[in-house]
Amino acid sequence: MPVRILFLALGNFAVATGAYVIAGMLAEVASHTGVAVSLAGQLVTVYALTYGAAAPVLSALFGHGDRRRLLAAALVLSAAGNLLTALAPGFAALLAARIIAAVGAALFAPTAIVMAADLAPLHRRGSAVALVVTGSTLATVLGVPAGALLAGPLGHRGVYAAIALLCVGALVTLRALPRTGAVPRVPLRTGFGALKGVLVPAVLAVSLLASVSDFTAYTFVVPMLTHLGDPPPAALSALLVVYGIAGSLGNTAAGWVTDRIGALWAMLAALALLGTGLFVLPLVGGSVVLSAAALALWGLGGWGILPAVQAKLIDAAPGAAGSVVAFNVSVVWLGMGLGGIVGGGAVEVAGMSALPVTAGLLAVAALAPLAAAARTGRRTARRRAEQARQEQREQGEESAPAAR
Repeated sequence: MPVRILFLALGNFAVATGAYVIAGMLAEVASHTGVAVSLAGQLVTVYALTYGAAAPVLSALFGHGDRRRLLAAALVLSAAGNLLTALAPGFAALLAARIIAAVGAALFAPTAIVMAADLAPLHRRGSAVALVVTGSTLATVLGVPAGALLAGPLGHRGVYAAIALLCVGALVTLRALPRTGAVPRVPLRTGFGALKGVLVPAVLAVSLLASVSDFTAYTFVVPMLTHLGDPPPAALSALLVVYGIAGSLGNTAAGWVTDRIGALWAMLAALALLGTGLFVLPLVGGSVVLSAAALALWGLGGWGILPAVQAKLIDAAPGAAGSVVAFNVSVVWLGMGLGGIVGGGAVEVAGMSALPVTAGLLAVAALAPLAAAARTGRRTARRRAEQARQEQREQGEESAPAAR
């Protein structure tokens, strides 16, 4: 595995930390801006929807350019957005700053994933993609717990200023990456052409529902865990670390499983773990140890599905890899935004206790498009096998007269 992929993971860590850290500071942000926690949670929604809408458009407009320059531009935007978040005087300015940061993230992640796939050997693509996504999982291991701990002494302003500096640091490391030069432009219409048929849309539907499931609960993870068991601050931070570590392990394991037994099996295992963890969480009676076990299952599944989905999409549409990866990144972040909306609605209607159950049901719902993708994949495999046999027969018939 090329060491340079680690620099892509570092950049993804910086960008993702800026995105996820608010989950550990939601109460502090709400208090500082004078809004309700449920409304402050919509900062995640605005960020995610902006990201989701921008990713495929930015890929179509700029995806043909030198990828190292695109990554640099993305980190500059991310640094600026996080710095403006730190300086924002009120909730409206905070929303605007999060939109700028989201545009930078929407340009960075798809470009980094495609570049990692290009740098790695074909048989290690799943692991290469997983390594880049590890940057995001480490953001949950380190970023969210750190945000929860530092929000008290530094406030959300100090935390976001530090993230802006982290983006600048990641920008410096890009010099170690190769210049790719211009690549053929893939028009937006061509990119959307990859959505024809059943397989790609079905895999994207799995990704969407898994993301909505994950972030219906995770957007409100601190107030939810406080409601379910009221752990002390140190235990609460430890629980967030458990989720993040499990996510990192799940991401790595999913890349390994994808390379060896297939992406669809990896997706099935991830959904099973995600749903189990969410359904178990409200049943543990506030026990820190049992809550940690439930969060570990949740993290393994929630993050384990991403490398499998990305690898399956690249395999299904190799001629439009940049476009389908951008579509999936868009879908994941749209799912995060919808998760904030669904979670906020569940809290308003039924209270915090309803969050994990609602999220678990969404994970179960993702099994339907996964089954459709599996059926389509089997039919495609049978057609390819039949075509290969037919070609072998034709080659045998052509060589028979020559042998005589």
